[in-house]
Amino acid sequence: MTTQMATIPYPRKPLLRGVMRFAGRTMMSLLARPEINGIENLPRNGPLILVGNHVAFLEAVMMVLYVPWLIEVVGTGEIPLDPRYAPLIHTYGYIPIRRGEMDRDALNTAVGVLKQGGVVGIFPEGGIWESSAKKARTGVSWLSYQSNAPLVPIGFGGIDGAIGAISKFKRPRLVMNIGTVIPPIRAEVGEKSRKEALEEGARMIMQQVEALVPDEDKRRWNRIRDERFELQLKIEQADGTAVELPTERAISKPEMLSKFFHRPLLLDVFTRNLKLPVQALQNLPEEHNPKQLADAADVVLDYLTNTNQHFLTYRFGYDQGAAMQEGLKQLRDTARWAEQNGYQVSVIPIRRYRKRGNDEEFVEHYPGEIPAI
Repeated sequence: MTTQMATIPYPRKPLLRGVMRFAGRTMMSLLARPEINGIENLPRNGPLILVGNHVAFLEAVMMVLYVPWLIEVVGTGEIPLDPRYAPLIHTYGYIPIRRGEMDRDALNTAVGVLKQGGVVGIFPEGGIWESSAKKARTGVSWLSYQSNAPLVPIGFGGIDGAIGAISKFKRPRLVMNIGTVIPPIRAEVGEKSRKEALEEGARMIMQQVEALVPDEDKRRWNRIRDERFELQLKIEQADGTAVELPTERAISKPEMLSKFFHRPLLLDVFTRNLKLPVQALQNLPEEHNPKQLADAADVVLDYLTNTNQHFLTYRFGYDQGAAMQEGLKQLRDTARWAEQNGYQVSVIPIRRYRKRGNDEEFVEHYPGEIPAI
């Protein structure tokens, strides 16, 4: 199979990127304590694919700053960038890719860079939050196969919460562990189909990345256990008299809708990145106006239906993502029914969990911090 050659040259913006890298390393040494291990594992030249784990913006920053090349990073292209970082990212430049689908245009652009002897950085699990959804993504092995480029796994640590620590001048320790070179992925392996070979290659790559993540980070991201979700939906008349919710108005999988609300970064993306009016859903403890709730739910559903069908399923897997979307539809319809009857609506998502090594049950009755799971 042939691929489209690159639409971008490699390297591009060499002077600008060189200045940005110098300034970035200087700032990083002042604001944090970067620890780079295994730099000797990097080959002298490309083509090369750098593969890392992903928690936040800083992994990409460290990858750009601390390898010896002006790399091209593959990053999110299906939603606008966080406006806090967008000017910096757009100035450096990157290859946008629509996550959750096989974006051949973006992948072919990356192949073109590699065929020029370039270096590409990629985070195959970027934006995926649920362990059940963290299956191997074959895009990274496909890139290696198409370009005959070797790969280098990189495990980052200390990233979670680092931006907040930097803003308080606490100089967090940031770790970048560079592994040994993985030969180019082959798709002609015994009796395996090409799909099976690429999936096997992707699993192997991500296992090597995971092995390089510091142990303290693995423990931190697995500190939550026995996580459960519930949803209380209360309907009241204007005088506060309770109204029994008709059976046909019940949420079919309330635990999934509750989970949606207890991942507040989802709605943050709608307000901060997409600039859409969903504030009523972010303010559930105080918002009881059914029209406001229904209108906000309509905005989310319109985006999920007409603009980005993979937004939830990419992050949570198909079953959970589809259940969340269906729950939003049911909540919207119930809020419209309440509006027509002059009722008020209270939506109370409840999250219960324990921490590893502690049998105490913690209960959150409204969206709290995004849990590390």
